[in-house]
Amino acid sequence: MKLKEKKIPVSEESERISKAAVNPVAALFLSAFFGFLAAGTRLGGNGAPLCTAITAVVPTFSGFAAFIGAMASFFVSGTFSAHVTEMIAMPAVIFARATLSSVFGRKIGYAASAGLAAAGYIICGLAASMAYKITAALILAIIFRGAVCGAAAYFFSKLLRAAEDGSVFASETKIALAAVYVLAVCMLGGIGFGAFNAGRIAGAFAILAASFRYGFAGGAAVGALSAFAFGTITPSMTSTAAIAVCAGTAAGYVSGKSKLYSAAAFLGTVFAGSLIYGMPSDSAKLIADATVAAAAFYVVPEKLYSKPFGRTSAPVSAAAVQSSDKLKFAAAAVADVRESFSKAAEVLERGDFENDISASVCGKVCAACRNGAFCGDSPEHRTEAFFRPAEAVLRKKGFITERELPDTLDHCPRRSALAEAFNEMYRLTRMEKRSGDLNGSMRELTLEQLSETEDMLRYLSSGSETFLSCDENLSERFCAVLKEYGAKKPSAAALFDSGGRLYAECFYSGRLSEKPETLAERFCEVSDRELDKPLSVTLDGITHLSFHETTVYEAEIGRAGVSGREKISGDSDAVFRDGSGNLCVLLSDGMGSGMRAAVESRMTVSVMTRMIRAGLGSDAAVRMLNGLLITKSPEEIFATVDFLKINLFTGKAELVKLGAAQTFIKTHGTVKTVESRTTPLGIVGSCEIDKRTALLSDGDEVVMITDGICEECFPRVRELMLSLGVTAQDCAERIVAEAEKGKEDDPSRQDDKTVYVVKIHKI
Repeated sequence: MKLKEKKIPVSEESERISKAAVNPVAALFLSAFFGFLAAGTRLGGNGAPLCTAITAVVPTFSGFAAFIGAMASFFVSGTFSAHVTEMIAMPAVIFARATLSSVFGRKIGYAASAGLAAAGYIICGLAASMAYKITAALILAIIFRGAVCGAAAYFFSKLLRAAEDGSVFASETKIALAAVYVLAVCMLGGIGFGAFNAGRIAGAFAILAASFRYGFAGGAAVGALSAFAFGTITPSMTSTAAIAVCAGTAAGYVSGKSKLYSAAAFLGTVFAGSLIYGMPSDSAKLIADATVAAAAFYVVPEKLYSKPFGRTSAPVSAAAVQSSDKLKFAAAAVADVRESFSKAAEVLERGDFENDISASVCGKVCAACRNGAFCGDSPEHRTEAFFRPAEAVLRKKGFITERELPDTLDHCPRRSALAEAFNEMYRLTRMEKRSGDLNGSMRELTLEQLSETEDMLRYLSSGSETFLSCDENLSERFCAVLKEYGAKKPSAAALFDSGGRLYAECFYSGRLSEKPETLAERFCEVSDRELDKPLSVTLDGITHLSFHETTVYEAEIGRAGVSGREKISGDSDAVFRDGSGNLCVLLSDGMGSGMRAAVESRMTVSVMTRMIRAGLGSDAAVRMLNGLLITKSPEEIFATVDFLKINLFTGKAELVKLGAAQTFIKTHGTVKTVESRTTPLGIVGSCEIDKRTALLSDGDEVVMITDGICEECFPRVRELMLSLGVTAQDCAERIVAEAEKGKEDDPSRQDDKTVYVVKIHKI
């Protein structure tokens, strides 16, 4: 049974949606927690209107959870009487929001959420004030707090929608992000223990994190926002605003070295600023909170607090996007040229025709003969009656003599000239045909080369779609590490995909003074993330270094193989990684067995491996190989291609098969087979690429074989794949052993045999 080709929903968008999905119980718990914090925030008077703003933007059940959390806060603090407005406004806003959602059947926008929160708070505030003496000051206070509630709801709603769309750090949401950050610090400011304050600690931690990620500009900006929040929590701390800004700037200046340098610079600036200001009354609190934040920043790995925000870096630069667009446009231009060339070739081929030898001979010899007008009823009759039989003999033998001319030409005085003309015209016709065939082959190869160039350009242009953001500060730190180890003219880019995973590409010349293992350790230290061993490829003195975070899956690989009739196997294979989180397995079977077949398959594996590791894509590699095999020798040369690529982050598997034997895939406890639908490389000039995809998960398995594994062994292959406790290596060896049984008596089992078994396990 063939595995049907289908689209697997593993796109970046579906991955983002799956990551955005939150467990309902966790969502309710978080809503209750935020409601508890918001109820204790002092903003705009005695008691904050933030808890009402939260209920205006979250779903109904989450709103009730926030209401319960707020009630718990009022109970703990014993301030029920001081929060009558909130106690009335929150359920009213929840009910109004649920009603509007059911009536209009869609999400409530930013402005609607803000208006609902503000109107609900003001109306409920005025109703609650009926028990007191209403004054102009009281009405203005209610309106002010209602405006604060509406503004908070607007920013909450906008940021929540941006989080759902994966654009929290887009330029249009920066103001909302800044406002919500200040409100979050204020909410945490309600939690205190002794001389320490959770809001100030969180603010100082955010300053350090921003300075380490974005440099001095990010540290200064977050420092200013944090200082504003500190002043809101404790008005007397407004005088320390400059200290927070300077501390963030200082930490950002040294962020290229390490977290320790950033933390030390931050603390040193806080101490120095407090001394310069003459140790204000709240400077001791700031120093204590900054010390706790610096220690937490140094100890806590960055991935724990930055991983959920996959786009916390700056968007990919306009220059990079433009370069990608240029490559796409160039690919489209190549495709247009290829299509135009193909159409022109078809027109020319339709115009080509084989010369009419008999008519040409008649026109050449008989036209110069004075008896031509009396020989036959007409030139057409003479051609059909006298010359066609001679042409039949000529095409059968390849030449004709004067004696072999038909009897009807016995009395022709120019028999010798006719035989010579027939042979000459036949030779010219054959030469034209060979020339036409050669031109056709060249046109076919040219079209294939254009397709190869198009595939390569499109693959290179896909980088800006995969990597959505770039961390310039981290890129500079990677360059500094390479210079430290002796690299010349290094360049580096630290890129993040939509899942927040770090990928990095570096180019440099010269040789490094340390081993790759040491370099990997330094990159881990600098990025504060667990990274796989870098992949290094050197061409013409330039080294391409690529690495990424530790993958979600790891691969267990088993291989077994034996030669057939010859001592040297005609099968070749390779296992490698492409530097982007993909495991690649390549298997090729050359024509026949022995040295010649080995040369074909080894060239196939070598070229494909080098091109894929160089980042040029499998499609372009396949088309280049096809052209090389066709032009390599006048004799027939071909080789199969069986290529498997598994993304160890997502489990998505891609198979490219050209004339290869079946591949077995086990998913969800069932085994399916994938058969090749195309010819091997090197047979036809235009190569059709057969590509299929599948989605693998923990414990799934792929078995790749060459055609030396006969069909009688397939039930055993399925049995081993479904058996528990069979390792990948053991499975490969058992399959080969099964195929070797009885090979002395069965010629079909004497071919070369190679088996690869790949199992993936979730780390």
